[in-house]
Amino acid sequence: MPKSANSTTPKGRALAGSGPTADLSPIHNYKRPDMTPRDHLVMMLTAGAQIEHALMVQYLYAAYSIDTDQASQEIREKVKGWRANILSVAREEMGHLLTVQNVLVLLGAPVNFGRQMLPWDHEFYPFPFSLEPLSLESLECFIYAEMPRVDSIRKPAPGKQRSKSAAPRFSAAKQEQVIQEITGRLAKRFPKKNIAHDMHRVGELYDEIIALISDHEKIPDSAFDEASFGMQAAGDDWARGYKPVPKLVDPEGTIVKAHRPASGTPHPAFADQDAYVQVDRAATRAEAVKALRALAAQGEALHLRHNDIDEPSHFERFVQIYEEFKTLKSGNLVHAVPRNPTTRIDFHKLKPRRTTYIGVDHHDEVAAHYFAQLFNQRYRLLLSYLSHSFRLARMHPLNEPSLRGMVMHRAFGEMYNLKAIAGLLVRLPRHGGGRAGPPFEMPYTLDLPHSEADIWLLHRDLIAASQKTCSEIFRLAKAKDYEAVNRQIVGTGGDVYLRTLMKIDVQTVDWINKIVAGHGSNERTSP
Repeated sequence: MPKSANSTTPKGRALAGSGPTADLSPIHNYKRPDMTPRDHLVMMLTAGAQIEHALMVQYLYAAYSIDTDQASQEIREKVKGWRANILSVAREEMGHLLTVQNVLVLLGAPVNFGRQMLPWDHEFYPFPFSLEPLSLESLECFIYAEMPRVDSIRKPAPGKQRSKSAAPRFSAAKQEQVIQEITGRLAKRFPKKNIAHDMHRVGELYDEIIALISDHEKIPDSAFDEASFGMQAAGDDWARGYKPVPKLVDPEGTIVKAHRPASGTPHPAFADQDAYVQVDRAATRAEAVKALRALAAQGEALHLRHNDIDEPSHFERFVQIYEEFKTLKSGNLVHAVPRNPTTRIDFHKLKPRRTTYIGVDHHDEVAAHYFAQLFNQRYRLLLSYLSHSFRLARMHPLNEPSLRGMVMHRAFGEMYNLKAIAGLLVRLPRHGGGRAGPPFEMPYTLDLPHSEADIWLLHRDLIAASQKTCSEIFRLAKAKDYEAVNRQIVGTGGDVYLRTLMKIDVQTVDWINKIVAGHGSNERTSP
């Protein structure tokens, strides 16, 4: 997260909300004469996918940094509400990421689960990527990235009336006040005009994407492959349990009341902090535009569109947390997790002021190093499963066995693994004080092999590397000079988790070997 922001863009555009030109899109006139319109559209969608991915992991890191073990019950409940809301936003960003992949597939383009395709100071990106604990500074960046245009707050788009059930959580005046405050604080953090510190709303990019994909002359109907529908991710598959709660409507269709199970009553920080994960498929231009508009609206403000969804927008969730954060005087709201943790000393040497190395040079940090390494391995495995799921057609109902269903099942398993390992890392010590944190380091490649059998072998190799890391942790825990490692993993419950993970991995490898054998590669069934 940047500690500074520019007051103007290189084109002289004031920060959103800070002047008469605040609502102009910074990339409205962006041209690429070396590209066809379709190629330009694919590039912007790819940038959108990478931005969604980057935002998702930064939100997750901020959520994991929150210390819910507070002495005061009032503060404890409040920070739990923050964590739940940020995790909800991260889940919804996952839905955005998958929806953008669907539009790429519709256009015959490759899926992309990477990050930072372009330099962070490119005018598509909202702010420099950085993993940081929750703070007022990080919340300012989150709000800026998700906030709507000021004119959309003052006057909704034609035909999009606000229903009582979808009323904004904050008045238009309050939203404008927050936007002015945020942009002012960011400008003060870096008073000099420097393009390398410019920031952008995510909505700006989607405005440009929607405008181009809606242009029938630049993007003809032939650019859309309706046959790709079966290869796309579906909400029924990926949004399990994260859908709007049932609504009671009157005969005219107006929402009267939302029914929420008593067992799922959330913290009052938001009366409806549950996530609504939108994963929309598209077979036509109109469906693609509708999906992209829904995606942008969920980030900026759901009340700007007419429907029956009354969950708060990302902007509203972050504003709520920001306002509450300012009122709390406690200095221990977050764990002492590092900024941009890394397990690679070469990365740290390149950017020593921006990264925190978690290494093996000190006994009190060894456990954190290997668990951080394990996190990276499972993160790569998750991304591989996600990419693979787009190679497998959705030929069977979800309740019937299929390779695609099994790959998705493994992907969900890896999501839970990342959450569990992150929970361990924020409790493991770093040398010199503080805690560790999930590094979310990208692998050297996300490209899948050409043949189906080799994709399965890649999954197996990644599991084997993870198993090796788990074994190394247990080996060190038993070593005479590493008593601290044993105390740390036992004290955090890491030993129980590792044994369970290794047991499941053995079953998964056996399953993969059978699949590889079915592809005629019997001689390659042993790792």
